[in-house]
Amino acid sequence: MTEPADPVLLFDEDGRMFVLHDPALASDLIESENEFVEGYDGRGRPVRSCGEPGQVGLTLVAKAPHDQELRKRVERYYSIFAVRHPTRIPPQETDLVAFIRAVAEDWVEE
Repeated sequence: MTEPADPVLLFDEDGRMFVLHDPALASDLIESENEFVEGYDGRGRPVRSCGEPGQVGLTLVAKAPHDQELRKRVERYYSIFAVRHPTRIPPQETDLVAFIRAVAEDWVEE
């Protein structure tokens, strides 16, 4: 299986979203494989973190994109956590790759 495409959208158990613009930096930014419960690469394919602390990487879970699951996660994030976002409405692009890129560019730190 290939490497995850950037950007990667990661979600913790509470539903908070984090954007990883370079999946190769996962070991520098993710402390443990349990830090995130769900993630999607730049093509909408599910990813998971794996490895020992300090050596965490991302791996693809499936080859096919999970469009609806990803959009639901993003919508939940915007409705609950994106309080600093001016509209709290996620990007509306229909193309999944364009949607993911728009989310990554639109992301506002909580």
